[in-house]
Amino acid sequence: MAAFSTFRSPSARRTPLACARCAPTCATYRTSATGGGALAEQVLFENVRVINATEDASWPGADVLVVDDRIEAIAEHIEPSDATRVVDGQGHVMTAGFFNAQTQIGAVEIGAVSGTNDTASANARITASFNVSDAFNPATALIPYNRMHGITHGLLVPTTNVSFLAGTASVIGLGQQSIEVPKAAMTVTLGEAGSARSGSSRATTWALLEEALEDARHYRSNRAAYSSGQLRDHALSRRDLAALVPVVNGEMPLLVEVDRASDIRSVLAMAKSQRVSVILSGAAEGWLIAKEIAEAKVPVIIDPIRNLPTSYEAIGSRLDNAQLLNEAGVTLLFNGMGWHGTHNAYLVRQSAGNAIANGLPYHVAVAAVTRNPAKVFGLKGVGEIKAGAKATIVLWDGDPFEVTTLVKQVMINGVDYPLISRATRLRDRYFEKWSTRQGQ
Repeated sequence: MAAFSTFRSPSARRTPLACARCAPTCATYRTSATGGGALAEQVLFENVRVINATEDASWPGADVLVVDDRIEAIAEHIEPSDATRVVDGQGHVMTAGFFNAQTQIGAVEIGAVSGTNDTASANARITASFNVSDAFNPATALIPYNRMHGITHGLLVPTTNVSFLAGTASVIGLGQQSIEVPKAAMTVTLGEAGSARSGSSRATTWALLEEALEDARHYRSNRAAYSSGQLRDHALSRRDLAALVPVVNGEMPLLVEVDRASDIRSVLAMAKSQRVSVILSGAAEGWLIAKEIAEAKVPVIIDPIRNLPTSYEAIGSRLDNAQLLNEAGVTLLFNGMGWHGTHNAYLVRQSAGNAIANGLPYHVAVAAVTRNPAKVFGLKGVGEIKAGAKATIVLWDGDPFEVTTLVKQVMINGVDYPLISRATRLRDRYFEKWSTRQGQ
């Protein structure tokens, strides 16, 4: 447990366990240690301020009961049983664990050292079929470091220098250090970067993308003939064609990295004509056609702090991009601060804070780093503090979008994780040596 927690003897009052589903409307809720089977682990957070993705689902002051790996109840007051471990929340803020929607945690340790960098395929035959999660390292030092700062999930996104098709993105969990959604999206790079990898023109990239989707459909319908060598040649390898089949089947979205407004409009048209789902990533000029994006029901991943015209396709960058997209009704997801998105993935919360400072409603920013990514990528049971949800929660000593706020406790699927990383161990080691020398 975190150092701020206090423990006390629980009340002697007992009643049978009430219905968890009605907890949000109850003033008082009583736990119970009775019942069949093994005794469940119970943790009660008293006096916390619960913040969810909507204001009407938030609590200015409440108790939150966790039983095993689930949130059992939320009420103004919960009376614990003898089996309940009680944590004094001291009025701190409780949110669902934060999600960074573009990271490479577990695929890279030191970017400049090739032996520790598995983020990209350099083989032209392995593009769409490149699944970066196959190289995921659950022992990376980046997991405890980002977890202790409130990140519990991330989208592991591949890159490439040989094709506009980068490969499959996966959802990673920072608790059990696992791949939670292996095939979350197929990553496609368009715009300037995509054209540089496919023939120096956006028109070439579009033609190749449409060909890839059409060939995937052809392969899907003629696998036996393909295997026996009776089909025409395809531009992509067999593995790449097979990797695109879930996309043309509507089972997996295209995650399209694109910035220019005209390119975004072309993506929306392509998605409609090819009958595929898309998620936009980048969208520096998304605000210019926000209404069209909203009407197409296409989610957008952005870095809210991005405001500089770093390229010709991002000349329209502006700090209130998130606010303007939200006004139009676009579903937002956030990544964080450019190249900081992996080693310092937790900085996504500072990016969200900047979005709030530039007009985005507070609870929309909360949704962008909790509920929205969970829903978009099919992550079940997380993203909200509510009865029945997984107990994946973070306790903060203040507003989580303020830079001076610290994490007090992280729980993922009901398991407490220490606020310790390699960085804190090094700090403590050398501080101890310094203190010893000062005392001599």
